[in-house]
Amino acid sequence: MNAETAQLADLLRRLGASDDEVTTALATGTGGPFAVSLVLRSAPPVTVAAAAASAGGTPEEFLRFWRALGLATPDEGAAAVPADLVDALPVMSDATQQWLGEDGALGLARVVGSAAARVAEALVDSFRVGFEMPQLTAGASYPDVVEQYVEITKLALPAFQEFLVAVIKAHIVRVASGAWSPDVVNMSARRDLFVGFVDLSGYTVLAGTLTPADLATMLVRFEDAVADVATTVGGRLVKLIGDGAMFVCDSATDGCRAALALCDRLGADESLPPARIGADHGSVLSLSGDYYGDVVNRAARLVAVARPGTVVVSEAVAAALDENLFGLDQLPQQALKGFHAPAVTFRLTRR
Repeated sequence: MNAETAQLADLLRRLGASDDEVTTALATGTGGPFAVSLVLRSAPPVTVAAAAASAGGTPEEFLRFWRALGLATPDEGAAAVPADLVDALPVMSDATQQWLGEDGALGLARVVGSAAARVAEALVDSFRVGFEMPQLTAGASYPDVVEQYVEITKLALPAFQEFLVAVIKAHIVRVASGAWSPDVVNMSARRDLFVGFVDLSGYTVLAGTLTPADLATMLVRFEDAVADVATTVGGRLVKLIGDGAMFVCDSATDGCRAALALCDRLGADESLPPARIGADHGSVLSLSGDYYGDVVNRAARLVAVARPGTVVVSEAVAAALDENLFGLDQLPQQALKGFHAPAVTFRLTRR
């Protein structure tokens, strides 16, 4: 065993790993990630059977919830379920039985799992690029970097958890204050929203000429621009879709302000291709933090109608706008894929 391996083994033992765990981690080259897992766990992990028993359900019921969180099914009999997750299970069990029902609880678990996975990947990748790589490049040994990771995690994680809770609370207030209505069978919520889709013109060709680092920088700048402009008017970035993005706003007026501002911002950024935007307005199905229905589909189709650097809106958007604030140039009627009647569309401009 060389000096670095011995140093890593000593760190793992100081963090509470058994000799067998140390041997396995070193043999599989997972000593660093295992060190972080040791810091994060409040008690030794348990089996699926033990977790299910703690929650008062069957292993099959627990695994449905576990998979909804986006976590891989553990090997049979393996102690792989974090103890703190087991401790938190009564909350979801109560929610399932008293308020949400099984389908609602599983849907919420999928959203939480997806959001948590994205936060975890962003956090780990940021540390790797901003901390680990510079340290290793400067000559630090891998065990030294792992040990610093461990100390940073111990110090920063509690504050980061408080930060996440505070952000969730703020978003609960935002969503709860918005207008909504139930669907006809009271199975889902509906909201009246402006829905915009942004597409980067010529992205495919440009992406083929960029290095991975330059491509990553371009996508980050694009995401930052859409999120920043949408939130300025009280909207939000819903998701990135390859070279495009979907954003929503509570009113057509705010949505159109955001769309025009976004075209200006992306057009002024020489590192990004020009954007084109399509938008519709109306009632959408709200499900698990995303939106569905004809309004969403029509907005996505209208992107293809727009020229680079312009915004094309539907008849519903035009009808909801104050003509003193925006200009509307009617375009030739367009056949949109998935819709029977040709669409009446308008190019949006400022007054």
